[in-house]
Amino acid sequence: MPVSQTSLSPTNAHETPAAIRAALRRYSGHAVAEGAPGTRGDEAELIIEEALRIVDAGDLHDPDSEAGEHAATEAVAALARRAQLVVALGGDNSLTVPAALGVYGDELGTAGLITLDAHHDLRDGRSNGSPVRRLVEAGLDPRRIVQIGIADFANSRAYRQRAKDLGITVIHRDELHDRPLRDIVAESLEIAGAAGGPIHVDLDVDVCDRSVVPACPASIPGGIQAHELRRFARLFAEDPRVRGIDLAEIDATADSADGRTVRLAALCVLDAAVGLAHRLQR
Repeated sequence: MPVSQTSLSPTNAHETPAAIRAALRRYSGHAVAEGAPGTRGDEAELIIEEALRIVDAGDLHDPDSEAGEHAATEAVAALARRAQLVVALGGDNSLTVPAALGVYGDELGTAGLITLDAHHDLRDGRSNGSPVRRLVEAGLDPRRIVQIGIADFANSRAYRQRAKDLGITVIHRDELHDRPLRDIVAESLEIAGAAGGPIHVDLDVDVCDRSVVPACPASIPGGIQAHELRRFARLFAEDPRVRGIDLAEIDATADSADGRTVRLAALCVLDAAVGLAHRLQR
């Protein structure tokens, strides 16, 4: 979903979906489960291509316009009716609106949202800084929204207050230092899935430390680590209530020479696929 024109800062994020596809070709589909003392060598293995049927639905045309956004929502909805999990490649964070609404379909009233993001994304207007507010205005119950990784010095007091007033659950970046990641995943799924409806997960890659995501213009020092984002992608995809995941806020043209940001996004796609395979094996 190559959106970029409503970004608050200049970006070539529309170039990123193609870059992620290219990066995926660097990796195999082979994954090995975690081991434990006394059982080394007996870990379960899987080949993604053997465990799943994966379809690349291609890029959506003109998703930045209002008409294009509506068409994108319909396209995602059609995919969600046939797929266990829809992964949308951005693009700036405005893609979360059509990606989530498409996944929700007729179940918006019971749906939930989980964001991994340094920012609340509750701004006014139509931009990459407003998808959460726009989803609430579309009818998503804010009490079933969980925001993980919200950072100090990255949001104004007004947006913090807006999140509080709406009843959004905020899990501060620093909590990830002290709590097991699995516990945060479990809490988030319990809240977002409280009504039994579909959950969409927004992976705004600028939640990561700037050293690992130089292609994310809004990332800051002190964000989460690459392995944490990958772990979140895998664990959330394991849950059957999670029907959609998006990857947002990467400008592939601003990446480091080694392409580390785009490679991380590609690995998140693969980790989500492994999570889905685990889900289907249960």
